[in-house]
Amino acid sequence: MRVERVTRTLVDPARPTPANKEYAGAPDRTLRTVVSYPTHDGRPLECSPLVVFATGFGRTATSYAPLYDHWVRAGYVLAAPDFPLSREGAPGGTSAVDLLSQPGDLSFVLDQVLAENDRPGSDLRGLVDPARIALAGKSMGGITALLAGYDPDRRDPRFQAVIAMTGLAMDTVRGDRFATPLLLVHGDEDEIVPITGSIDAFAKAQAPKYLVTLLGATHVERFDGSDHPTARVIHATTLAFLDAYVKGERDAVERLVRTGDVTGVSTMQAVP
Repeated sequence: MRVERVTRTLVDPARPTPANKEYAGAPDRTLRTVVSYPTHDGRPLECSPLVVFATGFGRTATSYAPLYDHWVRAGYVLAAPDFPLSREGAPGGTSAVDLLSQPGDLSFVLDQVLAENDRPGSDLRGLVDPARIALAGKSMGGITALLAGYDPDRRDPRFQAVIAMTGLAMDTVRGDRFATPLLLVHGDEDEIVPITGSIDAFAKAQAPKYLVTLLGATHVERFDGSDHPTARVIHATTLAFLDAYVKGERDAVERLVRTGDVTGVSTMQAVP
C-alpha cells in the first residue's frame, strides 16, 4: 500500500494560545494537521482505524513520518498536528509552556477529522472507522499522550489504546484508574527522558500494559523508520499492539510479546 497525505489548518476558537516570550498569544489555537492515509491501486482504503499522533518538542507533524508510515501502510489513517508552541518555528520560540493544553489539541483534531469523515465532498469522507481510534506520541508527545489517555481531567475516552514512546507520566496521570491498553517504548540509555519515566508509568498502570526496553538506545536514535534491528522492534511491537487493541486481531498479542523480546536488542514486560 502507498501513503498519501493531506494538510488541514484547523483553528479551535474555544481555547486560547498563551503568551510566549515576545509572542503576545492568541484567543484561539491554530493546529496545522497532516492526515496520512493508505491507498491501494490509487484508491483510498475506506473505514480504516485512526491513530492520532502527538509529535515531540521542536518537531513537526511529519518529523516521525518514517516511523508512523509503517502503520499507515498496514491500513491505519494517521492524524498528526503541529502543536502551537512546542513545534519547530513556534512564535516566541519552541516552548513547553503550553504542554497541559496539548491533550485538548488532540481531542480537537479528532473532532475535526471525524467531522470531515462524515462530510459530503470531503477528500477524507469515509476513510475512518469512528469505532476504532488510538493515540500515540513520542517524547513530549508521549507525555501528552499519557495525559490524554489517563489524566482524569484531560483524558478522552474515545482513545481506545495508547502508545507512549520515550515519555513519562506526570503526577496527574492515573493509569491505575483507567484500563485503557498501554504500550510504552523506551531506550535504556535515553539521555533526555530517562527510562525510569516509562518504568514508573508501567508500574502504576492497569493491565493490559506492555513495556519494551530498547537496549543501548538513546532518546532520538532508532525512531527513524530505518531497517536497524532496534527500529524493526519498534515497528513490529507498535503495529502488533494496534492490531491487538484497535483492530482486535486475535493473534496480535502473542505477536506483540514475541517481537518485543529480541536477544541483544530489546526486552518485553507484558501484562496482557
